[in-house]
Amino acid sequence: ARLRLLTAVRAGPQGARGLNARIEQLLAETGSGARRLGSASPWFQGRLLLITENSYRHGLFNGDVGICLRSDASPFSGRSDEGPSSPPGQSAATANRHAPGTDSRAQGPLVAWFEGDGDGQVRGFHPAALPAHESAFAMTVHKAQGSEFDTVWLQLPTRDARVLSRELLYTGITRARRALHLAGSEAVIRAALARHAARISGLAWRLGAQQQAAPAKPATEPSTALPVQGSLF
Repeated sequence: ARLRLLTAVRAGPQGARGLNARIEQLLAETGSGARRLGSASPWFQGRLLLITENSYRHGLFNGDVGICLRSDASPFSGRSDEGPSSPPGQSAATANRHAPGTDSRAQGPLVAWFEGDGDGQVRGFHPAALPAHESAFAMTVHKAQGSEFDTVWLQLPTRDARVLSRELLYTGITRARRALHLAGSEAVIRAALARHAARISGLAWRLGAQQQAAPAKPATEPSTALPVQGSLF
């Protein structure tokens, strides 16, 4: 991917939810991406999608990112189930040239497109048939782990938050391959750098509880009694 807006938190004005809502509102007001004010449908041309649960039936997993595009030649017209996006052997580039497109004049049905299993092909799904998902114009640093982007805009909250840490800041910064834009006050950045992420697993507490619950073994003195004849063999 070329560019991604990352956030430290999920909720709030600087969180992924709030930023996604503002971006979609802006698209509706400007008419970009075929978004329409008052439209009841959550899907529109150019909407980025983030899968939020694993679905082995679809072959889609938490963190997968796709895009909604119209396709005049889509095989999903009048269908509510998912299906293949392109003939076998057709590459993603070929599919994008001949099937979906970003042209706002496209009038075909919306199709949610996702990358295949590393074979260069794309897969298409009816948007209503997708597992749980949300918009991905902005996403949390946590969701972006394992991904890289040419350019990253990293939005920090206006106030210090417990989720901010040196590790989170490092993860967000290292998602960028070429360019990074960091939006945050010096005070918030310093607070994040001064805090280390602590993993609370409860393991130490469990081990301590088990040691306290284990009955103490009585001390035994070595026996001086002679063994009974025949007990050694």
